[in-house]
Amino acid sequence: MAVRADLRFSLSALFLATGLAVSCGRAPEVRPAPAPRPELPSVPSGFVMTSYQMAMSEEMQKSYGQADEIMIGIFSGIFKEGKGPSIYYFSDFSLFDKRTFSWSPPFDVIVQVQADPCLPEIIRPQEFKQLLPLDRTGICWDFYEGRRSVYLVEGQKNLIFLKVGLDEASNESVRSLLDAYPVTRECRAADVFNLMIHHLVEGGKEIGAKGLKE
Repeated sequence: MAVRADLRFSLSALFLATGLAVSCGRAPEVRPAPAPRPELPSVPSGFVMTSYQMAMSEEMQKSYGQADEIMIGIFSGIFKEGKGPSIYYFSDFSLFDKRTFSWSPPFDVIVQVQADPCLPEIIRPQEFKQLLPLDRTGICWDFYEGRRSVYLVEGQKNLIFLKVGLDEASNESVRSLLDAYPVTRECRAADVFNLMIHHLVEGGKEIGAKGLKE
């Protein structure tokens, strides 16, 4: 009888030790679900960039990291008084959201943009109509002898990159022009920009305050 009692005690101790070993083991690792992929802006099917559009895309990447705001709007006109900076007016503009990689619906208002530090050349509506096909392509990307010329086409949509600051005298926000591209049939700046966003997101690049980071 003493042997059976010892056996029962040994088995009970064995089950208790096994239970403690199982209960004290590491809990299974719970991995968070992958973040949902953002819905990227649409690009026309089959769109392939030309050599000058590829140059536009590379420059857009630099401006993207520096800009506080990015918008596409109709360039409505320019105002300049005395020695002050030129003020450009844009209407019916859409804003690009860097967090969601999406464009807003158009705003039916006019926004003022200061021509600094970028000083674009203005193409008036009648002048644009008279441009030769080669010149209409030339205003998309004009880089000569280490200097790039930037153009705004009046009466048409333009893609612009902006820096937003504060005017201490008036205590109002000021938008300054960093970069610009005409959204014309030849330039297709909106499609180039949207395709650039696809490459950035799918390529896994992080966009820092001063540009792109791997």
